[in-house]
Amino acid sequence: MRILISTWGWRSHFYCLVPLSWALRAAGHEVLVASHPSMTPVITGAGLAAVPLGADVDFEEVFTGHVGKVGKSAGPEAGDDALEPAITPDGGVVRMADALLDDLVAFGRSFRPDLVVWEPFNLAAAVAAAALEVPGVLALWGPDHTSTLRMDREAVLGPLAARFGLTADDVSTTGALTLDPVPEPMQVPLTGPVQHLRYVPYNGTSVLPSWLHEPPRRPRVCITGGTVAGPGLSDRAELPDVVRAVAELDVEVVLAVVKAQRDALGPVPDNVRVSDGPLALRLVLPSCAALVQHGGAGTMLTALAHGVPQLILPEVGDEHFNAERLLAAGAGMSLENPDAASVRDAVATLIGAGPWRDAALLMRDRITAMPSPAEVVGVLAGLAAGEGAPA
Repeated sequence: MRILISTWGWRSHFYCLVPLSWALRAAGHEVLVASHPSMTPVITGAGLAAVPLGADVDFEEVFTGHVGKVGKSAGPEAGDDALEPAITPDGGVVRMADALLDDLVAFGRSFRPDLVVWEPFNLAAAVAAAALEVPGVLALWGPDHTSTLRMDREAVLGPLAARFGLTADDVSTTGALTLDPVPEPMQVPLTGPVQHLRYVPYNGTSVLPSWLHEPPRRPRVCITGGTVAGPGLSDRAELPDVVRAVAELDVEVVLAVVKAQRDALGPVPDNVRVSDGPLALRLVLPSCAALVQHGGAGTMLTALAHGVPQLILPEVGDEHFNAERLLAAGAGMSLENPDAASVRDAVATLIGAGPWRDAALLMRDRITAMPSPAEVVGVLAGLAAGEGAPA
């Protein structure tokens, strides 16, 4: 098969596609990954062939200060300056699609893929699959956050589809099949055919440091702020304050942070490790007793794949959503208005034996029981051959 994988915007959006791409390549299929030019080193760093297309749009510039105002809800209680959680014709999702779409369809007509695979919010790929008249596959990166967003299909998809003589009704944003990596009871109800897919963590290029060669001498707690640069974990919990507070416990603290966050730390206590190079969560979390994080879906599932209970400090809409899904599974805690002391106290609870650890281990076992990417390759081959999606 010829598989065209399309990813957009930001490296963490691409990471969920990497293990599946490897499985397709290992089975002998041709896989090309099309995205904005700035994504090229991220894609090639994963050992995959990149196809730079369209124009670059600064992801952080487009979304920072907009998505951040969207919390659990945008009703009257959210305040006058809150934004309704929606995909709009002038929003960042459409701007990213507009910058990629024409070149993506043009390349697709040359490459002639048997299948197009994309991740959530990638409207360009959904339109391209319709324009190329090939089956599309939506690969979820976590709980389906799109279920919480309003989208006027005609206003959003209509102009994009019209470029190729299509209507909004001709475009399916979920494709012919949805790949779901989320164990019960974390996922929300999905529409259309669904294929479960084991979540295999990939967090970018990485190096295994010497201190990870041996188990820790006391409970290890990992703190991460995700892949978007920023000084804090929330409005009230600045990263340096959180680090120092957690370090007051009898633990070893490991920071998995981007350079801007690392530079803003200042002096740290002796029981805090700050990695000098790339530190993939999939390498450090197996030795951890707890994780403190912002609420990213990939980070959440990586922790659950290793049975690690976690504390989420959500700020933006999808982080609140992911925190709610984690609480539904009982595998961690969430603090809506944290300060350093409340984070420390929550971590002290999580590192002990308790229901959160038991639930996290249950989630790990459910993830492990899902079909591996290698096992799902045959399903995708059947879909491309016209056999249809699994019932």
